[in-house]
Amino acid sequence: MMCDLASLRSVREFAESFKSRNLPLHILVCNAAVCTQPWTLTEDGLESTFQICHLGHFLLVQCLQDVLRRSAPARVVVVSSESHRFTDLLDSGGKVDLDLLSPAKQRYWSMLAYNRAKLCNILFSNELHRRLSPYGVTSNAVHPGNMMYTSIHRSWWLMTFLFTLARPFTKSMDLIIPCNG
Repeated sequence: MMCDLASLRSVREFAESFKSRNLPLHILVCNAAVCTQPWTLTEDGLESTFQICHLGHFLLVQCLQDVLRRSAPARVVVVSSESHRFTDLLDSGGKVDLDLLSPAKQRYWSMLAYNRAKLCNILFSNELHRRLSPYGVTSNAVHPGNMMYTSIHRSWWLMTFLFTLARPFTKSMDLIIPCNG
């Protein structure tokens, strides 16, 4: 089964396909992300970083919510990032500005788009937990840390360079979880 978070149609089709199998769903990990990519719109007309990092996951969880409830105990794990701390969703007057989530090209900065999507992940996970925990479904947002190498920054040479410089100062999985083989 394939699920393309850049297509809300694909997310809905995936959810329907999963539901048709009548399987329990005890854990759902929302982990897909893109970062530092050029401004592009999805087929749904939304900025791609926001849709892939947040909105696709949000829709998937909403479509599978009844399965999660029936499967309780169940858990949703939303992989976020400490980068959520470097943004907000407020306009210059201090009011929430939802246009910041899918900005026009002239207002787009890739890192800010990523940070905002990760803030949305945390807000979503917290609200999901509040609403579904009475039904035996918990939700947690997690920051994976800087211990593992990923290529999430592959589209921007500066981030690749900075990650390379920081690499000696981060922990490897072998240091965190010793493996005796």
